[in-house]
Amino acid sequence: MKMDANKKRKSSIEQKKGRKIKKRKNVPKEENSTKKKKVKGSNVKHEQVSKTKNQKKQLLSLASRLKKQRGTAASTPLPPEWSRASSNTPKYLSPKDGDDFESCVHECYQGFRYEKSNELPPNIHTEFSTSFKEMNDAGLFLYDVVQPGGKKLSRTFVTRTLVGDPGSTYKYLGLRLFSHPWCDVNEHGDGEITGDFGKYKGSLELGKTLKDKLGYSAKCSKSLITIGLINKYLGERTNAILKNEISPSIKNGLVGSADYSLTLINRMEPTMIKKDLKDDKIHGIGKTSVSWHKDSGLQDFSSIAVYHTLQNIQSDNNNSASASEPWKVALRVADNSKTPALSVPLPSGTIYYLLDDFNHQHEHAVISGSTSLRYSSTHRVARDGCGGWQYIRDKCKSTLSNSLCSGFFNREIDEDILKEFSTSSKKKQLVKDFRACLTLMIELEFEWLRQWHIQGHHHADLHRFWHRPFQSLEVSYRKLKEVVLFILETLREATSKTKSNIISEDLFDVAIENVESREKHRITWSLRLRDSIFATLPEEMQPITTSLFDDDDDATALKIRKWRGRYVKSLTLKQDKTGSRNTKINEKTSNLTKKEKKKVASNWEKLKRKI
Repeated sequence: MKMDANKKRKSSIEQKKGRKIKKRKNVPKEENSTKKKKVKGSNVKHEQVSKTKNQKKQLLSLASRLKKQRGTAASTPLPPEWSRASSNTPKYLSPKDGDDFESCVHECYQGFRYEKSNELPPNIHTEFSTSFKEMNDAGLFLYDVVQPGGKKLSRTFVTRTLVGDPGSTYKYLGLRLFSHPWCDVNEHGDGEITGDFGKYKGSLELGKTLKDKLGYSAKCSKSLITIGLINKYLGERTNAILKNEISPSIKNGLVGSADYSLTLINRMEPTMIKKDLKDDKIHGIGKTSVSWHKDSGLQDFSSIAVYHTLQNIQSDNNNSASASEPWKVALRVADNSKTPALSVPLPSGTIYYLLDDFNHQHEHAVISGSTSLRYSSTHRVARDGCGGWQYIRDKCKSTLSNSLCSGFFNREIDEDILKEFSTSSKKKQLVKDFRACLTLMIELEFEWLRQWHIQGHHHADLHRFWHRPFQSLEVSYRKLKEVVLFILETLREATSKTKSNIISEDLFDVAIENVESREKHRITWSLRLRDSIFATLPEEMQPITTSLFDDDDDATALKIRKWRGRYVKSLTLKQDKTGSRNTKINEKTSNLTKKEKKKVASNWEKLKRKI
């Protein structure tokens, strides 16, 4: 009976389906047309979705699109070895080598371009030369005390100054350079639009804030503004070369940025004055004013434009003119000994470009001339993020407004500050906020404040834009210090209190890791400041002494470890009233952070496998 009932149900379902199918077959034409319209409507929606996706792609930063499509600087492959290379190939080629030089450039140095002075507008040369002179008269060019390889300090062979977007910096060989602004600035330290180079005719309005508010002389203000306007022009010129000559040879045509945000201007004396310049021993090209290097701290795939001009120097040596050596830029492929280097003489007024990924794959050096003084302006695209005043200003503001800091500064009684962190989720937030305070303190101390102080009072007097920013950074540092000392005192007290709702092992771990990191950095900086090179400098160029980093308590990483050990032991004793369970293990490892315990455990497992 049940089988018959099931059969009836199946047949009735099939009949209903059949009716539905029949109804669909007999649909009027009008209904069919409406359905087609719906399909068209869905296509329109699909087109709208695809448009929004394309818009989102356009909104993505150029850096992220380059990384997705072309990788990073580290993953950029080297160019192929020169096809004509042999055992008889010279160590370097120059334009005198004719076809060999052109062949090598085409195969192995594709991103290198240079333009002669007559290819540039005449007023460019005049404005550059005048600006260099005015900046030199204002004393903006300084020697840098750098630390190549993080070892012995040395003074650069050239004097230089950094000019760029207000608040921009450039770090090389362990030293952070602080820029002079090349446009007017507002009260917050942000730049204001100044116009185009072609339309600028020494307007009194441009550079007004540099002169009136920052104290630069009228001539120096004008020279800084002029450099900023020329920078825009060079960016446009570079983009045209990228579009016409580089982009067609790249998949999807995506090239790096040429929106130059700063320029490092060098003043280089010739060998007739600089007797201590070192020879290029590898290739034998000549004496290096700037040794082999890649430019660092730049956006991946970004271009570099270098303008250089020469000034003759009077010499007592009558034979100097006949024996005169020109200034040259030397280029070589990184990690490729078979491809010869290039040596390119640079007449005054020349501009050369290192386009797109050229700086990833190649190194360059400056070979000194014998009689002429050289100025060079190297326009670059600084890496986004951690190198600017606006970045560190906003980071200080964000960290000091987190729940821990706002609670600390908005309440009068210290005991009430931590009550809101008693739940498990709030404990995690407390750890996160405390870590943010400690890491920002370390960044402020070693990437900003110490970098400023080590360059001396004379450097500070020249860089007037930075006076207010560093006053602000010092205030932020002191506030962070108050919060951190309060938490450290709370951790110390937790070892003697019977109960603490907000303390956790994670809080101790964050303190240990960051305080240890700070101690290591301070040892490095202590050795750096004791280097004998500073005794050779004038007093106003020696490091500024400050009490800003003197600690008000003696909470070393070792002491915090001991506090952690006592805290963990007290927790263990509470969990096991007999005091026997895991007590010995906790005594051995209780002062280690959780990360360190994992390492110890993994090392023990490896040792057991070996046994």
